[in-house]
Amino acid sequence: MKKITIGNHLTPYLLAVCAVLGGILTLQSHNVVQTQESSSPTGQTEVDPLMRKKFTAPSVATFSEIVERPLFIAGRTPPAIPEPKPKAAVRLTPLQLILEGVVISPKEKVAVMVDTSNREVLHLTIGMKHRDWELTTISDTAVTFKRGNQSQELTLEE
Repeated sequence: MKKITIGNHLTPYLLAVCAVLGGILTLQSHNVVQTQESSSPTGQTEVDPLMRKKFTAPSVATFSEIVERPLFIAGRTPPAIPEPKPKAAVRLTPLQLILEGVVISPKEKVAVMVDTSNREVLHLTIGMKHRDWELTTISDTAVTFKRGNQSQELTLEE
């Protein structure tokens, strides 16, 4: 065992903490023994009978689904899955763009487009989408858009 030295600071702190915890444990065990001896049935306060509610078990009819379909039998089937309502047909908008110009640089290709519905100028690169149409190719005079299995090519007007 190491001698307690001035350089070893942790050991005295741990001894002090152990002594304090031992004292607390002794006091608590003394109080527990004392309270068990002094407690008597007449010393307890009575609960107001109006405050206590009597528990009533629910009737078997409440569990009718469980009774009709017991959990642990071989022929148990899940409840019927409701059929989904058919969705309204989604109206796909046609491509409403005009190709105004193409910019080709060593780093990227950009198509300058005008949206005919709101006259907005768009700068699109390959892979960008506009109203579910994806720009797939850009050449010197034309661009190609794709949506699902539809494909549309726009060319520069001269």
